[in-house]
Amino acid sequence: MNYNEVQNIRNKILELLSLNEVKEACAQLLVLAVNLREWQITEKVSELETTYRYMLNYQFDGVDDPRREEVFGGIMRTLYELTDDATDELMSLDSPNIFYEKLRLESFRNQPTLPEYKLALKETEGAFSLTELLEEKDDKLSKLKHLAVKKERLATDLFNTIFVASRLSEENQAGYLDFIHNKELAVTDKCLFVSALTLSLFHRFDPRKLSVIIAASGAADAEIRARAIVGLVFVLVKYDQRLKFYPESKRELELAGENHTFKKALQTILVQLIRSKQTESISRKMIDEIIPEMMKFSTKIGRKLNVDDFSDESDLSEKNPDWKKDLEASGLSKKLQEYSELHLEGADVFHSTFANLKNFPFFRELSNWFLPFDTSYSQLIELSSGNKNNVLLTAVSKSGYMCDSDKYSFSLSLLQIPEQQHQMIAMRLGEESGELEKLQKEEMLFNPRISDEIISNQYIQNLYRFFKLFPRRDNFDDIFTFNANFYQYQSLESLIIDAGTMTRLAMYCFDKNHFQEAEAIYRLLIEQNQNINDEWWQKIGYCRQMLNDIEGAVSAYKQADILNSDNSWTIKRLAHCYRLLKKPEIALEYFRRVETLQPNNTGVQMNIGHCYLDMGDYNEALNCYFKLEFNDIADAKTQRPIAWTAFLAGKLDLSESYYQQLIAGKPSLHDYLNLGHIYLRTNRLKLAVESYAQSLKLAGSYDSFLKHFREDEEILHQMGVDLEIAPRLFDQIRYKRDNQ
Repeated sequence: MNYNEVQNIRNKILELLSLNEVKEACAQLLVLAVNLREWQITEKVSELETTYRYMLNYQFDGVDDPRREEVFGGIMRTLYELTDDATDELMSLDSPNIFYEKLRLESFRNQPTLPEYKLALKETEGAFSLTELLEEKDDKLSKLKHLAVKKERLATDLFNTIFVASRLSEENQAGYLDFIHNKELAVTDKCLFVSALTLSLFHRFDPRKLSVIIAASGAADAEIRARAIVGLVFVLVKYDQRLKFYPESKRELELAGENHTFKKALQTILVQLIRSKQTESISRKMIDEIIPEMMKFSTKIGRKLNVDDFSDESDLSEKNPDWKKDLEASGLSKKLQEYSELHLEGADVFHSTFANLKNFPFFRELSNWFLPFDTSYSQLIELSSGNKNNVLLTAVSKSGYMCDSDKYSFSLSLLQIPEQQHQMIAMRLGEESGELEKLQKEEMLFNPRISDEIISNQYIQNLYRFFKLFPRRDNFDDIFTFNANFYQYQSLESLIIDAGTMTRLAMYCFDKNHFQEAEAIYRLLIEQNQNINDEWWQKIGYCRQMLNDIEGAVSAYKQADILNSDNSWTIKRLAHCYRLLKKPEIALEYFRRVETLQPNNTGVQMNIGHCYLDMGDYNEALNCYFKLEFNDIADAKTQRPIAWTAFLAGKLDLSESYYQQLIAGKPSLHDYLNLGHIYLRTNRLKLAVESYAQSLKLAGSYDSFLKHFREDEEILHQMGVDLEIAPRLFDQIRYKRDNQ
């Protein structure tokens, strides 16, 4: 059995267990056990199945068993763990997956214990700190680089050891907790430790490891705390179905949820994770729209420049006012403004920028994708040795907008740049860094937890880059494919079920057009609160409308209308939805209600006319449109519906006169098309061809023109037009186009 077959059977077992189909899950697990030739697993599965059959017999014989659910939970828990064990045993033989490669390497080397790692890390860190205090000599840099490499190798080895570690014993769990809380260890080492532990949990669930992550979420250091909570969310999402069989883990989570700081951080991180869903669309917009538009704009400005214009030195500082007009006309200004707003909000706008800078050897090492940025990293020590470069690296280090992974990309790129260019970059970044640092300090005065938000946001971006850009990312399940509706996960629900958290998440999802998630949260809010306001139902209706569930939107808007019958926004939405549902009579009733609230609203009057038009009552529709025209609103908005309605009513002279007015202004392809219909109906074929030819020109292609014409054929037929002429008409139109 090859590793692909093993993986397929494992996935099938996990799916069966998620559906509580124990019998078939046991049968599939026995297939793995037989191939493994592990009689202990086979015996254990048979024992579990026997217990399960007894449990079923008691239940269906009507025997009362107060421990039934506890027994069932124990069976499920053991089946999950046996599936993990059997899969790992079979895959460890020859699987090319990076986890099993590192597992095989760990089994061949003399692996230090965790206390030995701690001692070595502390000694190396101490030696490095002492060397930094030495006077500047030729050998100081060499010693620092040597110690930095030693420190990094130790950290990488520890990362790999934790990543592939088997289930923890109670003693090992205590060792892990001691590592997290040890005040003598560097924060960088603890951060890598938490990330390795999280990655290990992504591979295989272990309640003791989860317990360590929960403990780390309450760490004093913000970096450790943020990594733990972000990792915890992903673990809870991944193992949501399994966690209900681990009551001890649920109790620990409930206890953590009682901490206000934890809940506040969790709430922030959930918003940031929802925001991470925008990253791909932001990257596509940068690559497909903003950068090409900037290139085009740059070329256009280049053409506008004239060297002679700059002969007068006094004019050098003046900008051409036409440039701003060009920028606004191109649409680039608006796109850049939107991009800037996303950037300030904390959206991941640099993903596409740094995606191509992940080819350095640094990024081939798994642990480096999780390494906090450190200017004393071995490859950067030489770069940071000069004062100018120190300013440069300090500016990078303090940046609140670049994640650690991108900071390493940027810094390693600097090594490729000639030394003389460092000063210019250092000055520019130094100035910006000073401004950013000043802004961050000001924000900290008003919101002391702003640093926690920046740190957690940066770590999410680190994870995003790892799961999207790591050369061997196919070896990992992409955790960023999660459903952003966190309330569907039982393990998270109890932590975020309070009204404050739910309202904030709902508002964020709604604001960012995550309508499916927002709708679900607003429904939960309504289910769990007695003080329901009409705005929640309005937003549910709007979400459903945007998801094209028009009938569902009507249902929600009606609830909002019951709570507040004088809200014109709700009534207008109901009217529009009924028009979409092809129920103009009901839509008209709602528009009449809005009319009583907003008697001078021209849009409402126009829609009342549209309802009569949909109903086929052309005279009433015309009366509405004429009323608008009479009130000094004689423009294309009123002329166009009058022209079309008059055409449908058979008032061709009236219709023609209005289309002539429209064509004298800014005609659309439909204006020419409809005028052509009038000429065709009145047998003025030459004029019809000329109008249709103009419509074709505006349509852009013959196929587009033909599509619009075909849509009107039924109306033309009802008006008595002989469509037998159509093929010859189309040929004549095309001949006219070719001649033009």
